[in-house]
Amino acid sequence: MSGGSPRASSTRKAILTAVASSVLFAVMAMVARWLSRTIPGHQIALVRFATGVAVVLGYLTIFRADLRPRRWGWLLSRGVCGGIAVLLYFTCIEKIGVGTATLLNYTAPVWSMTFAWLLLRERPRRHAFVALALTLAGVGLVTSDRTGPWRLGIWEIAGVCSAVISGMAITSIRATRRQSADGAASEGSWTVFASFTLLGFLITLPTTFPPLGAWVAPSPHEWLLLLACGILGVGAQLLMTSAFGRLTTVSMGIIQQTTVVLTMA
Repeated sequence: MSGGSPRASSTRKAILTAVASSVLFAVMAMVARWLSRTIPGHQIALVRFATGVAVVLGYLTIFRADLRPRRWGWLLSRGVCGGIAVLLYFTCIEKIGVGTATLLNYTAPVWSMTFAWLLLRERPRRHAFVALALTLAGVGLVTSDRTGPWRLGIWEIAGVCSAVISGMAITSIRATRRQSADGAASEGSWTVFASFTLLGFLITLPTTFPPLGAWVAPSPHEWLLLLACGILGVGAQLLMTSAFGRLTTVSMGIIQQTTVVLTMA
């Protein structure tokens, strides 16, 4: 008996890959929250990106991989927007807690859906707009306990900005990974990840050292947690980027909401 078409099988694999990515993102957020009691959020973000850079260099050394970029504009957008979004997200975890920070950050699918519609012509279905309204209403209700009805404090606003910028970063991933109309090859997962982790490292570096910041020396236990956070982030990002080869931004956004549930739990 047939197990289904190759396309359906590939889509199922992409869905499972996206779910695994969401689980890793949730665990990473929990570890980051533990660390944020003593280590600033921007420093956690820097170490996460540094871990990614080390992994990419190791991959290049061992496998002699060809990571030459093709879609420069989208890769630049992925790296810059992704780096800023992660920096804001980790800082918000430190300032307002992992649950609220993750909830705000993972409204990103709302924005990625909008950007994908405008920039990639991936028109969402009607029920996606209902989900948009419900998501925004839910965010308003959850954050209202902290700042008054339907009012956002400065770090809640930073969390929303993280989501909007992350939405653009997610759209950029989809643009680099999907097959173009002229049949040109898409970017590989490692090329997209390399652009994200290298540019993210360069963006977070000035925030952690003088004159803009100050390095907080971690203990041996904190170094282990920082390394774990970095490895979890690397795994989650690679899995997410791989899944984008088959899934649209809307489909990925729906799956990513499991990260919010797991993190808040």
